[in-house]
Amino acid sequence: MWNRRKFLKTATTGRVGTTSMFAFLKGFKKINHIGDMVEYPSPILRSVSQSLDLIDASIFTLGNSMISLLRYHAPFEFFLRGSLYKGLAAPQVGVQKRLIACGLYGEIKIRVNPEVLEQNGTVSNSEYCLSLPRHHRKTINRSQNVTVTYKTLENTEKILVAKNSSAALLEHEIDHLNGALYIDY
Repeated sequence: MWNRRKFLKTATTGRVGTTSMFAFLKGFKKINHIGDMVEYPSPILRSVSQSLDLIDASIFTLGNSMISLLRYHAPFEFFLRGSLYKGLAAPQVGVQKRLIACGLYGEIKIRVNPEVLEQNGTVSNSEYCLSLPRHHRKTINRSQNVTVTYKTLENTEKILVAKNSSAALLEHEIDHLNGALYIDY
């Protein structure tokens, strides 16, 4: 049975834990020099991004800052290695380059110049976007299977086949590179 003393003890513990988490995130943001997210209705989110011809140190830096920003905004999912399914596109950090950071299949990778080669099937997926914080989740019909070609930061061509929510994530992030948002569907 709950009594007043037990309730206050539990509430205080929860408050201390929450305060500690916010302090950790604030320190993480400062140490990793994490910038702000570009938010809708910024025109950069509606522009088509430019292909990258050269992968240099600035692209590595941009990729690392995107991963840090993604980790900052989704800390629990990124600490639980098995549930990595969030992504971020360069326009969301104010850069009009074809670059995305995605947590897929247990690891976060930067994908340069991603392009959809093949799509098939349909799956309904509940989506949300960090750049549209004042919009609610929306159920979107996306491709069930997607084949994407991209380059790694080491300038190696790769092909990725994704299914269900992973396919939807890739389509969502590639949409950002083409100036499309989930609210358009």
